[in-house]
Amino acid sequence: MTNHLKLITVLLLLASMVLGQTQLTVYNHGQALVKEQFSRQLPKGISEIEIERVAETINPSSVKLSSDQNLQVLEQNYRYDLVDQNKLLKKYLEAEVTVVLQNENKMSGELLSYDNSTLVLKSRNGIDIIQRSYVGSIKCPTPTERLYVRPTLAWTVDCEKAALFDLDLSYLAGGISWQAEYVAVVSDDDTEMDLSSWINLNNRSGKDYIKTKLKLVAGDLHRAQPNILEIADARVFKAQRAGARPVQEREFFEYHLYEISFPVSVGNREEKQIQWLNPSIVKTIKRYVYEGGSNNFTNIPIKLLFKNDKKDGTGVALPAGTVRLFKKDVDGALELIGEDWLKHTSKDDLVTFEVGKAFDVKGKREVLDRRSKTDRYREEDISITLANRKDEDVAIEVIQHVGGRNWKIQNPSHPFEKLDASRVKFSVSVPANSEAGLTYTARNDLK
Repeated sequence: MTNHLKLITVLLLLASMVLGQTQLTVYNHGQALVKEQFSRQLPKGISEIEIERVAETINPSSVKLSSDQNLQVLEQNYRYDLVDQNKLLKKYLEAEVTVVLQNENKMSGELLSYDNSTLVLKSRNGIDIIQRSYVGSIKCPTPTERLYVRPTLAWTVDCEKAALFDLDLSYLAGGISWQAEYVAVVSDDDTEMDLSSWINLNNRSGKDYIKTKLKLVAGDLHRAQPNILEIADARVFKAQRAGARPVQEREFFEYHLYEISFPVSVGNREEKQIQWLNPSIVKTIKRYVYEGGSNNFTNIPIKLLFKNDKKDGTGVALPAGTVRLFKKDVDGALELIGEDWLKHTSKDDLVTFEVGKAFDVKGKREVLDRRSKTDRYREEDISITLANRKDEDVAIEVIQHVGGRNWKIQNPSHPFEKLDASRVKFSVSVPANSEAGLTYTARNDLK
């Protein structure tokens, strides 16, 4: 064979072993489905296929190798006993080795044992115990078996005829997670916020993913124990049309799926941010909500609410993530005013962010009197004082837990609304730089 033909043969063989584009589907619980396509020239009959550079966090029982061609997988192995110094020494127990000390002196003999601090050699002159801190290098015979430096998948396959086979590989891997990160800029009058979001992808799987087709699934998947999650295999990646949005959101089974419209590269031990929600103006309502029970003044939480519909919100499903709220100071600089966690939110849901606690709006609750009659009723006279130290009027929602099966509110100083079986809500206006009182009697009939 000429050198020219040899070169062509080598290039064709290398080309047949190159992996195709990786596809990565990442779930909220820190696991991903990895899918790769590759080609191999295989002989007729039984042969072996190996793939290196798989994720170090692979779930071996989830591995699936398939082909549309006539190929039968007979056996599958995951080889993860990666070589290191002590594992090599274990392979050379009772073998002849040469130890080169840091002063360049050499000692040869049969390796009897080793640990992290010493080596024990048997030579013609006796037994030598060598401190490993003095060792410069250890020369060992050429290994008779293959040494694995990377996690490797191997299959034994049977082919009816020699051919170039197109193969699909998929497996589950841990250590890959994602969540949304939201930035909300609140307007000067607190009636709007400019909401935008990034997808934060964190890869600690022990593998680099280069120019990967990326999908993200938002939702709480049930995971069987100890069995693995079975997920259908996916097929060929198709290029997105020019001008498509960077992230396409759609319903998928009972979850929401976010598909990145361009190839994504993320290295091992790397975090990557991808913008998916362009700035959207949402209409907000600011509320002070007091639910406290202390008889001393405590600062009242501030909440911002919006309806996530097309009119006042984003009109799209929002995956769970951290929300950081900012507001412009008088010099135009953005300052952080609070953080909260957004759970998975459907379109048309009511969204509530707890921004923080008001410095100048406070409340306290006191029980003025208790009365009861055995097996008949219990009553409490409640007084709530709301203090507004601001130079403007505020409206405060007071939510109280009344409990019991047969309860009622008597002699309320303000109108109230029943929220559910155990809570009521009062709305109290408090003028600037003043206090307002709320009183009521909570009665529980015991019969």
